[in-house]
Amino acid sequence: MDVQRGELRRECEVITLPKLSYDLLVALAQAAPALLSQEELISRVWPERVIGDETLKQRIKLLRKSLGDDASAPQYIVAVRGRGYRLLPTVKCECVVRHPPSVMLDLSANDRFPSLTGNSFGKVWRRTSMLGLIFFIVAVIGITTMSMWGVDIKNNDSALVIDEIQVVEKIKGNHVSVQQEHSLDNNVINNGINTLDAATANAQRLYLRGREYYHRYRKQDNDIAIEFFQKALAEDNSFARAYAGLSQAYSQQYFQFSGQETDKQLAIDNAYQALSYDNKSSVGYKALGTAYYVAGWLSKSIKTLRRGQYIEPNEIEILINLAFIHSEQGELKTALQWHKKILTQAPEHAVAMMHTGLTLQRAQQFNLAKMWYLRALNLQPDYMLTTYHLAQLAIAQQDYTAALTLVESQPDGVRQRALFLQIQADIAYYQGDTKHAQLLYLQAANTAIERRYSPSALRASLLAKHQDTKTENMITRAPLNSGEIPSLLIEQELIAGLKAKQQQGNEQADLSLLLAEVYSAKGQFTLAMRYLTQAIEQGYRLDYRVLHAPLFSGLREQANFKRLMLEAKEAISIDSFFER
Repeated sequence: MDVQRGELRRECEVITLPKLSYDLLVALAQAAPALLSQEELISRVWPERVIGDETLKQRIKLLRKSLGDDASAPQYIVAVRGRGYRLLPTVKCECVVRHPPSVMLDLSANDRFPSLTGNSFGKVWRRTSMLGLIFFIVAVIGITTMSMWGVDIKNNDSALVIDEIQVVEKIKGNHVSVQQEHSLDNNVINNGINTLDAATANAQRLYLRGREYYHRYRKQDNDIAIEFFQKALAEDNSFARAYAGLSQAYSQQYFQFSGQETDKQLAIDNAYQALSYDNKSSVGYKALGTAYYVAGWLSKSIKTLRRGQYIEPNEIEILINLAFIHSEQGELKTALQWHKKILTQAPEHAVAMMHTGLTLQRAQQFNLAKMWYLRALNLQPDYMLTTYHLAQLAIAQQDYTAALTLVESQPDGVRQRALFLQIQADIAYYQGDTKHAQLLYLQAANTAIERRYSPSALRASLLAKHQDTKTENMITRAPLNSGEIPSLLIEQELIAGLKAKQQQGNEQADLSLLLAEVYSAKGQFTLAMRYLTQAIEQGYRLDYRVLHAPLFSGLREQANFKRLMLEAKEAISIDSFFER
């Protein structure tokens, strides 16, 4: 590490780091082999800013990625729980006399590591440059493969050039599609990436790659999308669209892939960052509206998405999100109007088709729902969420053989994921095989780091008590402030968490429905009816999740539930558009 030139090398290869990652590595190297507490690291790397521990954790994660380090088996950076971080390799400090660079680095301007274009050091560099040219040689840094473009960077010049040409041609030749899917600035669309300065052009390329992976709607691709957006921001830390893309990827991580609570907060934070750099573009409002949705703030989400739609009336993703939220609120006629507008504008959009099927399913139009789910799968066979909803539709129709066939058609690895274990558990549960269902829910909740208060975790606990078994002793108990999401929380914490989310403004009917299920299972039918009524007011329409569920059996015998059945909402009329 050459701290005067601001360079990090692995043999002859320069490893480009964002400024904050570089500052972090310098601080660890200067302290080695001593341990630095989180407070000490924050004071060194962010001397004039107030930040939280989560920001430091994310920066450590980024630095590890750049070095090719693995947190579970670290070679370079070790985390000592509750104490801080230290550099694992032996560090040797040498003073080498040779001519300094003719142009100095400006590393204090932003959070990216620029070319040699500035004229001053940041504070960290001014302190260290007094010693002359110092090398911190990290002894055990080995050769690892960098794969930003899918192959070894050192041998990828031609591949990178081809990729640039493809991106520019896509922008010049497909104006409408790029506006809809990527919403790039007009000067980029009209003139191509090559008219921009090098850092901005590279940031645009990285952003486009991130969008490409994000739209594949698979966990491994979403992880890659996050990495591309972060690399785009390392090139240009004022790139609003990259912040918006990062926000959406974190929202998707939380909502679809059993993400952590921190993903939800990162989604909101990055959306606000996007708007702080550009509040005249729809992408920031789209990202913030999506982040609000995953937080359960449906009314705020609709209001924010509407602001984005005002800027760009035909932006597909905004329209899809508006349709989805209206559908979840039980406003099915409004949702179908949005679906019709979307599918008229983008008739081959697989995600729009899936959402249309979900609204039709809520409207009890099962045959039409199945038709749109199948159309979506024909266009995007690997979109697991469509398969999940198609299986849930079969469960709703009590066609458990069809639901199980859908699960068994998936590869072995896919069937063991939390989403598909939950489908298998649901099949057993609604058939009345509660013992098998309980074990599958427990397995689903322990398969991955699920969100707190997940349906799988709660139902596993409720069914354990329902069967009067000792299975609840298998529940993992971990302190809530440990920094990690327990795979399964004890029942009392789950219930308290659900209520806390509602007190924080969560408007999602599914939370109220879970609480109704809890109190029905406990035989507290007055409270169960209270939360079921709340779920209905929030948009839930009585369906198999109450009418066929074993844990609701006691509630279904109550007189006030039978009165509620008589007042159930009527089916809505369906536009002939959806029958085609």
